[in-house]
Amino acid sequence: MKSKVLIPVDSARNSLTAEEYAIKLSWRMPLAVTLLNVINTKRLEQHGISPDDQERIKASMRKRAENVLQAAAEPFQKAGVEYEIQIEEGQPAVVICRVAEGEGYDMVILPQSGFSELEEILGGSVVHNVLWKCKTPILLVKHSQQQLDAQRKKLAESELLPR
Repeated sequence: MKSKVLIPVDSARNSLTAEEYAIKLSWRMPLAVTLLNVINTKRLEQHGISPDDQERIKASMRKRAENVLQAAAEPFQKAGVEYEIQIEEGQPAVVICRVAEGEGYDMVILPQSGFSELEEILGGSVVHNVLWKCKTPILLVKHSQQQLDAQRKKLAESELLPR
């Protein structure tokens, strides 16, 4: 019997660590993986954006989510790991917990947050919220120092963090 595993996949591809670990784990135990991307609709609310514009933005976000999930699915396909992709809308942490609990997942595999401790305290992270609120068992996969450095560099290049 395969273990039913949920892996949230973000568009920043912070989830690569969790995806790689899941493939390695599948060599030891059979897995049925769901790659989940949550379109964060909270960012669109209460900003005076018209409903038509919101729908256009959501359609664009959905297209990006499909592309991200297809890229995430390729290694699973190559490794022969059973997988499916799923797109949901809402607040990411809330949706991840709802899907994990409501659809009977055995485990959620999450990567370590890419935020520093201070950034997590100030802004909170999806990873932190899922760890504390989800009733489904969580496997937290740590990034290597190389992965953390690459992620920080990518964020700095996109001018989300000071250089």
